[in-house]
Amino acid sequence: MTLRRFSARLGRIDEEFLTPRLTGAEQYDRLSGYFTSSVLRLLQEPFSTVGRIRMVCNSDLNPSDVAVAKIAEEQQRRRWHASQPELQLLRAPPGTRDRLRLLHTALLSGQIEIRVLPDEAFGFMHGKAGVITNGGTRTAFMGSVNDTANAWSRNYELLWEDPSPEGAAWVQAEFDALWEHPLAVPLARAVIDDLQRLAGRHDLTLQEWRDLLQRDLNGGGHDLKEVLAPLIEAPLYTSEQGLWPHQKAFIHQAVLAHSGPFRRARLLLADQVGLGKTLQLAVSAQIMALQGEQPALIAVPKTLLGQWQAEMWDLLHVPSARWDSSARSWTDERGRVTRGFLNCPRRIALVSSSWLSFLGDSPHEVFDQTYDLLILDEAHRARTSGKGKKRRPNNLYRAARRLAARSRSVLLATATPVQLDLREAHDLLQILGESAPEVLGGPFSRWNTHTDEGLELAVGRQSPPSGFMDQWGWYRSPVAQSRDAHGRLDPDLLGVRRSLGLRDGEFEAGSDGYTRLDTIEERLITRNFPQWIRDHNPYIQRIIMRTRQALEEQGQLERIDVDLQGDRPGEAVPVEREVARAYEIAEEICEVLGTQYHLTGFAKTALLRRISSSLEAGYISVSRLLEGEAAIPAGETEEDEEDVTVQATGDMRCQLEELQWVLGRARAQDPKIKLATELLSGHAVATHGQADWRQDGCILFSQYLDTARAVARRISEAFPDTPVGLYTNEEQSGSYLGGHFTACERHVLKEQVRDGQLTLLVGTDAASEGLNLQRLSNLINIDLPWNPTRLEQRKGRIQRIGQKHATIRIYNMRYQGSIEDRVHQRLSERFGDIAALFGLIPQVLEDRWVELAKAEEQRVKVLLDHVGEAEKTALMHPFERVHQQVPDLTHWETCTAVLKQTEAAAHLERRWNSN
Repeated sequence: MTLRRFSARLGRIDEEFLTPRLTGAEQYDRLSGYFTSSVLRLLQEPFSTVGRIRMVCNSDLNPSDVAVAKIAEEQQRRRWHASQPELQLLRAPPGTRDRLRLLHTALLSGQIEIRVLPDEAFGFMHGKAGVITNGGTRTAFMGSVNDTANAWSRNYELLWEDPSPEGAAWVQAEFDALWEHPLAVPLARAVIDDLQRLAGRHDLTLQEWRDLLQRDLNGGGHDLKEVLAPLIEAPLYTSEQGLWPHQKAFIHQAVLAHSGPFRRARLLLADQVGLGKTLQLAVSAQIMALQGEQPALIAVPKTLLGQWQAEMWDLLHVPSARWDSSARSWTDERGRVTRGFLNCPRRIALVSSSWLSFLGDSPHEVFDQTYDLLILDEAHRARTSGKGKKRRPNNLYRAARRLAARSRSVLLATATPVQLDLREAHDLLQILGESAPEVLGGPFSRWNTHTDEGLELAVGRQSPPSGFMDQWGWYRSPVAQSRDAHGRLDPDLLGVRRSLGLRDGEFEAGSDGYTRLDTIEERLITRNFPQWIRDHNPYIQRIIMRTRQALEEQGQLERIDVDLQGDRPGEAVPVEREVARAYEIAEEICEVLGTQYHLTGFAKTALLRRISSSLEAGYISVSRLLEGEAAIPAGETEEDEEDVTVQATGDMRCQLEELQWVLGRARAQDPKIKLATELLSGHAVATHGQADWRQDGCILFSQYLDTARAVARRISEAFPDTPVGLYTNEEQSGSYLGGHFTACERHVLKEQVRDGQLTLLVGTDAASEGLNLQRLSNLINIDLPWNPTRLEQRKGRIQRIGQKHATIRIYNMRYQGSIEDRVHQRLSERFGDIAALFGLIPQVLEDRWVELAKAEEQRVKVLLDHVGEAEKTALMHPFERVHQQVPDLTHWETCTAVLKQTEAAAHLERRWNSN
């Protein structure tokens, strides 16, 4: 048998060679090129008549990814989307969509199998070859035919066919070696599924998208699949991992309520820290802003303003503007500045909750505007205090109620809706109830007139009444709607509402409304009342709380255990006598700041907290104070925290100079950084004989940029051949190599971590939210933030879907004798298991850590006893019970509609005063 040669110069290779050989063939084995284009290139081949097709594709997968199937799947999915198959589809010939459907079916049935091989296995595969078995005979081919849509039909290509048994056997052996290679992995199911989506992909105008959603609702459907149309091709889905089931559930509930009978959503999102509240709120804001014509206002702690804005832009491509109250100007997502509050250049506006707190009852344009949506993050900061009629709201609470009264929908968010008093839950529901009486009922509702009793019933501390008339007082206002939060119909409730004469959107029956019920309906209410008061009371209806443990048990989240180290008594980082002396001097200075300069709370202890973070951060703060500057640089202070700026003279200056000298000598040998280096290098004493912490990647956290810089630089010097990323604000992020820093954008660091190129990352708390680092399996907390929920947020960066290990390691560092160490010891004495407690400690406790550290024993005992009781009865309250069951919304992922980006951007980029 002789070789046959084909040239595109002399005729179409597909017509002369490929189609005749493949038509009716039993098997086709193909060595192909890069996997993304290879899959689409199959559309040009007559695959539908072939019995079995096997293809080996090249890829740039990291070989270390292949060892973990879920990581390899995720990386393939990202590569697939990075190739922008949507654009390839737009340029494809007619009939492509039908062939995509056929290809999807063939891949699912196994008629076509594809395996992906990292190019590092043999270097990038340039060899293109195949073996076709047709009618019991085999023929092999090799050539330059590349894997593009035009390669077989239009490009200049050369191909040699060898029908000899020896030639076919030789190519088959090459194919089999790559097909069976240990690094070859199956084509990701996510890529296969996306072929089906692409086959039906179609653009929607903004009005068409709105009409689709409304038609679904008006027709009684509540799938809301098209709600994903603005998101399905955003980075959230193409670069990240999409939405978790519980996140979709909240968005579904919020959008249904916003569009439902009352035309407003009034909800409190109280998920456990680390479950992605920010993303749920941001997507809800995007959807509601696109549905309506009025602005959306989002109030967050000032230190999170930039982070919120960056996350909405990076993940959702949603433009927004943040308000700088000192400059009286807006800054959009591209850094452009617009002056004047009412000149906000975006539909979605971000403001600082401390600024709202400053305004309180004062007049301002922010209270004159009407909003489609108000979001208040860290809503527990809006609170009342006192007892009974003497209970008084703080400024943020008053501002929040004023804004809620002017907003269609209101979403509050806090991980601790109840901190020290169950009344706090009622206070938050009162914000939700502004101009929305369906939340707690009318002014004479029992839930409003008998608040304490209602709370006792809601959390199960008090047995529900058994007599119908007593039950009726609680039942009649608000009467539950006939459909639940996810649109599921309750026939019994529908019948009761009809008898009461209540239409959709009506929430209150008259005090004598029970006379309209028949005997069977009265018995139904009486029989079901204990379950209703437990699972359908206003608190349960409005507070959405999910815990990681419950979601893991249901299979909604992957279970990932935590090996916590450095947290037990006696594991504090030991310090030399010189450092201990520096701490004593710092405590003396803090006392003077309190007595002579009248500083309190966090401001009073700013210097101590900086030294507790790292000796480098402490040294810089002392130097700043000596220069008359703030101890903590701008942008790193906590919400509502004063800057510590003093004119140091006399004894104070002498103390600061002595402290600067001591810290200047000691900072080069910081024991925390030394311990971190030992953990990373696998020092047997530090790791207790475990593998080094570099092996599976590690992120190191600090709340201060100065500490993060020092840690990143020193680790880079210890491991000069390993790049160390520094993830902080956009202007100062970058990476170290051999101690030398190179600036780069944060998204570059994210991509390097995802691709396995960067395995050591040092981050400030800018990295504690919205950053997916499941490629890393170890975390070192260089310092312990005074807001305990930040520890949970940090942990959530690696304890997430896609984590390749069933157990992650976390090391918590604190200097022996520091404030953190003393607080830790006292909390340990009171509660025992600190690891279990940190996610439950109410954030209000951070205001009291000063007292804890100063050992004001009686006050501390009363406080901790109160917290202990709250932990047993309120912090573990049953508000979480109902919402753990997440509805199945997997059909959202098959959404084929895509909202035109130009129309979405045009709507969201409209100025406030352009209506």
